Amino acid sequence: MNNTLLALTISLLFGMGTFLILRRDIMKVIIGFGIVSHAINLYIVASGAFTEGKLVPILKHGQELEQGLTYNDNLTAGVVAPITKAPCTEFVDPLVQALVLTAIVIGLATTAFILTLAYRTYEEYGTTDLEEIRRLWG
Repeated sequence: MNNTLLALTISLLFGMGTFLILRRDIMKVIIGFGIVSHAINLYIVASGAFTEGKLVPILKHGQELEQGLTYNDNLTAGVVAPITKAPCTEFVDPLVQALVLTAIVIGLATTAFILTLAYRTYEEYGTTDLEEIRRLWG
């Protein structure tokens, strides 16, 4: 994926989410928070996935085997490396993926809680308009 297209997508998501957060309706605010959290997750993944020059951390420039395969396995040093066609290959950082997966789960739980509060507010006041709720509350 083109980095410019990805940056444009992330900025559009941030803009749409911010626009929805500034609305008067509670449901639009909740959807806006969801869109902003997805934009943040996409930004974090993009920052970890598209860095240039990263190499597989467990594979060193090792011994050449037959057919041009590289196998660098040194159990005494605690290095177990895969067999690859090249001495080094690109990879995506798994820490970034784990952080985003955790953020998705937390975002889902937070959204469920906020939706529950919005439903309870609608039951109590009969509206989801924030200005109307502020007027009714006093």
